Amino acid sequence: MSTTKDDRLQIRVAPERKRALEEAAETSHLTISAFVLQAAEMRADEVLLDRDAVRLTASAAKAFAEALAHPAEVNERLASALRRPRKFAWID
Repeated sequence: MSTTKDDRLQIRVAPERKRALEEAAETSHLTISAFVLQAAEMRADEVLLDRDAVRLTASAAKAFAEALAHPAEVNERLASALRRPRKFAWID
C-alpha cells in the first residue's frame, strides 16, 4: 500500500549548509529531500523515544521496582505538605 505525500515542508538554509547537505545526500545516493527527511525522521524518533522511555541502571531499576512493590505510607508530615498551596505551576 502506498502513501500519498500531500504535506510540504519548506526551510531556509545558508548556502554553505545547503552545499554540505547536497554533498552528503549525493554520497548517500539519495535525493536531498530524501536525505533531509531521513535525517529529520531519525532525530524525531530519538527525541520522542527519550521523552517516552526511561533508562535505568540495574540498581536503579531494582530500587524502582521495590518502590512500586512497597509504596510509602502517607504520614502526617507528608499529608500536611500536600495540603499546603503550591509555590509553582506545571508547564505543559
